[in-house]
Amino acid sequence: MSESESNSVEESIKHSIRKNGFPEKIVRLSFKRVYDACKKNGTPLANILDKLQEQQIFGKIVGDHLEFRSREKIDFKPPAAQSSAKSAAEFSWTPGSAANLKGFQDAAKNALGNMTPEQMAQARAMIENMSDEEKTDMLKMFTQRFDSGK
Repeated sequence: MSESESNSVEESIKHSIRKNGFPEKIVRLSFKRVYDACKKNGTPLANILDKLQEQQIFGKIVGDHLEFRSREKIDFKPPAAQSSAKSAAEFSWTPGSAANLKGFQDAAKNALGNMTPEQMAQARAMIENMSDEEKTDMLKMFTQRFDSGK
């Protein structure tokens, strides 16, 4: 991956989210479109998300979208009166902050539980159409985003 290819995808994402109201708004982009752009340019999505995070642009996968928030739109603290182990264990916006794989598994189960049958079919079709290399890359991305050892 060359630096210019990485910058091209990164700049495209920044342009798209700013055009849609970022940083004042939380902006969602199609996961598939962003992933395809990364693949086309030979740029790992995890690297792009890390570079954006260095610029205070925080992205995470929500269903079939990538959701981008500014630091001001992130609630780092649970509500004092209602803080619970569940809210503290939910997905954090910082890399490597998941307590363990169980936290990731719980988040995945919750996300899958909220998907419609059509969304499940779309996700299944997308994964079935991926090459083994693409599946490995996606697994690496998830592992990097949720690895507590970092």
